[in-house]
Amino acid sequence: MNNKRREELVMHAMNTGFKRAADSFTKLIGQPVRITNSAVLLVRHGNDSSFVTEEEGDIYVLTTDLMGSITGKSFLVFSAGEVIEICKVLGTKISGQLRDGFLLEIDNIISAAVISELADKLATEVYGDVPHLHHINSGKLQDLINGEVTNEETSNILFSNATFHFESGDHVHPQFIWKLNSRIFDIIPEEKLLTQK
Repeated sequence: MNNKRREELVMHAMNTGFKRAADSFTKLIGQPVRITNSAVLLVRHGNDSSFVTEEEGDIYVLTTDLMGSITGKSFLVFSAGEVIEICKVLGTKISGQLRDGFLLEIDNIISAAVISELADKLATEVYGDVPHLHHINSGKLQDLINGEVTNEETSNILFSNATFHFESGDHVHPQFIWKLNSRIFDIIPEEKLLTQK
């Protein structure tokens, strides 16, 4: 039963982190952003890729290393169409380095919000490194995930989705994939489990 509660606590922290991210996103673009349909699915001790995005064509993948008490890596995945929608929200045409810089800032915001929530909820020290951007064909995503993460320690994969709605009526639905050291469930203090509703 404790294992189930530990999993629920981690997934709850991630969903709450998305809500924090929407608030930060609002400040970045200067218009309200709300979040719906946030969901997290946990795959324990495996490399199941069946939940990886089925987008076709080019995708943008932002990777962030997690350091501290929890180690791992996050992969924030946007389709080419979603990147266009995000750029439209700014009210100007942006491309190349400016677009890439903006995507890196979005990853900073979303990753930091989720990582901060994990640190708070789990009462541990964890932080994200500088993100990196990969512009690849969607068929190469699984190779990227496998190549970026070592198998030295047992890991869990969390697949998460959330829809970010903009005031203009546009929305994006990126996929967030987290490959985390299995130790994440062992470091949760017992008192956190007792207070978890």
